[in-house]
Amino acid sequence: NNLSLIQDNAGVVNTKNVAVNNVMTDMKNVGVNFNFRRLLDTLGTEITSDIDYLHYNSGNKQFMSNLFYDAAGNKKDPDELMQGYLPADIHIYSAKVDYATTLKKQIKLEAGIKTSYVTTDNNALYEIIQNGNWQTDLGKSNHFKYEENINAAYINLNKKLNKKWVVQTGLRVENTNANGKQLNTGQTFNKNYTQLFPTLYIGYSANDKNQFAVSYGKRIERPDYDDLNPFYFFLDKYTYQVGNPYLQPQFTHSLELSYSFAGFFTATINYAKTNNIIQDLFDQIDSTNTTFIR
Repeated sequence: NNLSLIQDNAGVVNTKNVAVNNVMTDMKNVGVNFNFRRLLDTLGTEITSDIDYLHYNSGNKQFMSNLFYDAAGNKKDPDELMQGYLPADIHIYSAKVDYATTLKKQIKLEAGIKTSYVTTDNNALYEIIQNGNWQTDLGKSNHFKYEENINAAYINLNKKLNKKWVVQTGLRVENTNANGKQLNTGQTFNKNYTQLFPTLYIGYSANDKNQFAVSYGKRIERPDYDDLNPFYFFLDKYTYQVGNPYLQPQFTHSLELSYSFAGFFTATINYAKTNNIIQDLFDQIDSTNTTFIR
């Protein structure tokens, strides 16, 4: 239940909108995993692999009524009724192989590769009452399909230099290919990019009780599939949320210095900088008194 008060420039209420919004969600999810592990020698050299399949299926049904009154509570405009069907179907396939061994001079090596493929199918159908019958609202209905393929490889090296110093460094490369299409409008987009993600860790043990460490890393955070979905989700006639299929991933560089005493007290100081940050934005359309989040 939601109440919206529409005011003029002097702050006087001229419209009261009473909205009742009912949403029913039905979700069916399934996941399957196959894991393989092989020890190659007695020193701990091993190969592990995983194959995963995930399927997410949800059906959202929405019914919304908007009733309009003047400031005195008298009926002002005809009621507006709307219903929506927003099914979502997501398939995720992924496979990875990891390798770990110990090289000469006690250098620990870890390496691996991974690939994933994702498809999402979202078909939103909105209907409104016109002339006493339910009619498709073409301005709000949409059919959006999205495909994403990510290929990655990494390598990590860990070396204990002596009793006091330990160093670990790594590098990961990721290649992303994605495309989306809005079937109702014919709009399409494609994303293709390759990024490097280095990491570095240096640890120092002054004695048995005092340890210091400094680390650096670059990370990626991709937008959620819901955030990419350009569908409308309504709270009432004047408030809704809409996704942005053109969102780019955000990248964070982080640097951290930590100190540990006797294994029970830890203090850290860190600095992080994020580029292309993903953030909810509020916007409005003055002509329709509409506020939306994207």
